[in-house]
This record gives sequence, C-alpha cells and structure tokens, in this order.
Amino acid sequence: MPIFLWFSTLVLIWCIYQAYRLLTNYNRASRLGVPTVCVPISPDNALWIALETSFTSVFKYIPFDAFSCTRYCRLGWEFHDRFRTYSRLGDVFMLVTPDRNWLYVGEAEAVNDILSRGREFGSAAWMMNALNVFGPNIATADGADWQRQRKLTAAPFNEQKSKFVWAEALRQATDMRQWWERHENGLSSTSDDTRTLALDVLAYAGFQKSYPFQGKTHQSNQPITYRDSLSIILQNILVIIVLPPFLFHIPFLPRRWKRIGAAVTYFTEHMHDQVAQEKGLMESGKQGSGTLISNLVRASEEVGTGTVRPNLKPLSNPEILGNIFVFNFAGHDTTAISLAYSVLLLVAHPEVQDWIGEELRFHLRGEESNGWDYELSFPKLQRCLAVLLETLRLYNPLPGIPKYTGSQPRSLTVRGTNLHVPADTVVSLHLMSLHTQPRYWGHDSLTWRPSRWIVNESETVPSDISTRLGQEMLFVPKKGSFIAWSEGMRSCPGKRLAQVEFVGVMAALFRDNRAAPVPKPGESLGAAKERLLNIVKDSNVELLLQMRNPNDALVKWFRR
Repeated sequence: MPIFLWFSTLVLIWCIYQAYRLLTNYNRASRLGVPTVCVPISPDNALWIALETSFTSVFKYIPFDAFSCTRYCRLGWEFHDRFRTYSRLGDVFMLVTPDRNWLYVGEAEAVNDILSRGREFGSAAWMMNALNVFGPNIATADGADWQRQRKLTAAPFNEQKSKFVWAEALRQATDMRQWWERHENGLSSTSDDTRTLALDVLAYAGFQKSYPFQGKTHQSNQPITYRDSLSIILQNILVIIVLPPFLFHIPFLPRRWKRIGAAVTYFTEHMHDQVAQEKGLMESGKQGSGTLISNLVRASEEVGTGTVRPNLKPLSNPEILGNIFVFNFAGHDTTAISLAYSVLLLVAHPEVQDWIGEELRFHLRGEESNGWDYELSFPKLQRCLAVLLETLRLYNPLPGIPKYTGSQPRSLTVRGTNLHVPADTVVSLHLMSLHTQPRYWGHDSLTWRPSRWIVNESETVPSDISTRLGQEMLFVPKKGSFIAWSEGMRSCPGKRLAQVEFVGVMAALFRDNRAAPVPKPGESLGAAKERLLNIVKDSNVELLLQMRNPNDALVKWFRR
C-alpha cells in the first residue's frame, strides 16, 4: 500500500507540474495574438515517439479527428492533416505544450523569409541529437560549428559524383527491372527492392563498392559486407538511436538484436579502417581513393596542415564517422522512400507511364542504358524529374522543417501582420500544408499529377513531338511553397545527386517497359488500381514517412 501511495503521489505531482507548465506556455502564446491549440505532449517527446512507433497497429484505430490531442499528438499528423488546420485557423497557429511552444507556419512568403534568415531562425539541434549515435555531424551541429562542418563536407557533392550516380543508377535499375520481369505472376517486393537499389547506388557513389542487384529473396542475413551492415543499421535505426550500444551484445538477447550489434561493430570498425588507410595514403603522398571518406579526410587534413583555410578546425575522427553515417542515412532512406512511392504511383497511373515513356523513347533512342550519357541525357528528361517533384510534393519523407528562435525573440511578418515570436519557440515550417494548399497548387492540389510541373513556352501545343518536348520547361513554384529539400543556408547538399539517381532509375525502368497491378481473383483492373492507391495513401510517419503495408501491392512488369 505505501508503495502504491508513493507512486500515486509522484504521478499527481508530475501531472500538476505539467499542467502548470502548460498554463505558463499558454499565457506566453496568447500574447502573440494567433490561434492556439493546447495539447498535453510535445511533438518531440522521445518517450511518446518511442511508444507510438512501437504500437502503430493500435494507434491507427484511434480516430484522428476525435480531439485536439488525437490529431496534434500523433506522430506525423501533418501528413494526415495537410492544409485543413490552416483552412480553419489561418496561416499561422501556436501549438502549446508543457515543454515549449510550437509556431506552425503555412504561408509561403513567411516561410521563405524564415529560410533566408538562417542565423535568426536556427536549427532545432536537440531534436537531431539522436543522430550523434556514430559521432557529431553536420545534421546536429549549429552556428559556427555547422558552418565549419558544411565547408569541410561540401567536397563530395559535385558533378563528378553525379556522373557516378547516373551510371550506377542505370546499371542497378536495369538489373532490378530484369529481376522483376522474370516474375510472370508479379511480385510484391517493390519497396524492398527500391531500398536495395538505393543502398547499392550509395555504396558505389560514396565508397566505390559495386554490388550486383539482388532481389529480396536473394539477400543474405549475415552482416559480412559494408553494404549488409549498413542495410541492417538503416532498417533498425530507431532501435539503435534509443538503446545504448552495450545492450546489443548481451548473450541472451534475441538473434535480431545480436545481428544489429554485429552490424554496428562491423560498420564502425570498417569506417575507422578506411579513415586510417586514407590518412596513410596522404602521408605517403599517394592519390586518394576518391570515396566519400577520402573527400572528408583530405579536406580535413588540408585544413589541419594549413594548406587551405588555416583558421578552420579540421574534422575529428568521430566527426568524420558521424558525417559518413548521416550522409548514408539521409541519402539512402529519403531516396528509397521517394522511389517506392513513385514506382507504385506510376503503376496505378498508366497514362503517366506513357507520358514519361514518350520522353524517354525520344531522347534515348536505340541505345542500351550503358550508352546513355549523363551530360547529354539528364537535362532533357524533365518529365521524369517532374514525377519526383510531384511525389515529394505529396509524399515527402519529412512532414515539416523545425526551426528555433533560440534565446532571443524574433520578428516575423505573416500576411501583413508583424508577429514578435518569443524566445525558446520552435517555428515549424509546415511542409505538408505548403505543398497542398489550393492557392499555390490549384483546385486539384491533393491529386498526384506530375504534368503540373511541365509548362510550355507556347500557348498552343504543337503536334510534332520534337517541337513539343523542346518547348517544355519545368514549372517554378512560388518561393516558399515547395521546400522538399529545404532552402537557404541549410538546404540539402545532396539534392542534385538525388535527382540524378531518380531520373536514371525512371529511364531504365520505363523506356521500354510498363507495369500494372495484379488484380485479385474477381477484381477488375480498375479496382486493383484503386486498391494500390489506397496502399500508397495508407502511410504513417515513424522517423520518416512510409507506407504501412507496401508488400500488399502485387505488380507485374512487361515489355512495351
């Protein structure tokens, strides 16, 4: 009884304290003069995130619109809400929580202003600290340290790397397509296979390790290679972030956890060995390997020896390892997710397959994929790029971009109203609302339509395909209304590489091939397409947006 009484008392004290903090933050928010919504849990509460991601099968049955807490406390609520809250409350509102206040902004001009003032609206770095699992990195750095790391890690993102990415994306996608074609009854591993492809392209572009594409049923369960260990890490990143490393090496734990521990150990040791080898090559005056590690080590060593930027502190070994992991995590998962969504959306929209196929067959005539030159081909394939842009508009892996006012209040103008945003406020750029608001994207803003990204120089559409394709240009949206790769100081450095990889994959898959959903017994093709779209829409955010059941989609590939 005394134990129960003590526990009850502690819970009561905690609840009173949380209520006091919520009331304090509400009073602070009310002075700003914008609509407010109060919830008992902050969106970045680590315990709540872990609980929700562990019991997604339970939480999905809780009605999204029942109460404010069931809507705004749900991880990734932005994806399900889209622009509805802004239609009801206006272009900006404050989410009041016991920890701190969150100002959500869904107006393009204000978002563009925030992104252009990177020093005033900095990164909410504490939210990213979990990514320090392998060492400090550019994703978790802020201020002067971020600027230092950005300068030292910029070298890998160049046009030479784009050529590597293009060539490997074509090779991997060709192998993947051939693997899919061999399954005459269709296969359900689209999401898993695009994930493997993205990993293989990353391994080659970043580390010059070439692997043959292997479909899901052929993959090994043993972390014996760099690719295998990285694959296991990326698939279990949430567990690795939450739990301390020693837990993965306890003898009586399940085999899955032991495999995770072995993968982390292998990856860490392999990266340390690669760094040591690269430093040895530099000391002996030999040319580097040209890998991501080589770029980071050499940029850092040149700074350390004073040959360039003598006032810049070089990257430490933990920082090199941390940045290698972050580039792997960001470069792989976001690309793999975008590919999976795009391929299944294309399968459900055969008219879009024909649309990009027309472009591909015109610009890539009569040659095998290994003959498609990057510099000649990539700039012309605007329709393929439009597919990526439209997918990221509606199914961006990140639901929003959090910024932070820091220790000082900041001024912000929203639709002519000047706001004085208090210190210690998270300013969330509501990507999902910006990407779907009808005022920026038209009455069909919730419809996946890649052709919205293509405009013609001429008002009349010529019948000649050569003239028609020659007059097509990419649509440039209003600044601040499309921020898939963020903008400003902290924009994604891998944007170009992601676009090159995606377009290469589209070219290899759809120039000579088509895909269609496999209907269930008694199901029409139209019903099968609708079911596939529902599989795509049934998505949820864990660390990133992803489909709940992508393997329910059975797809058949065939030659045109």
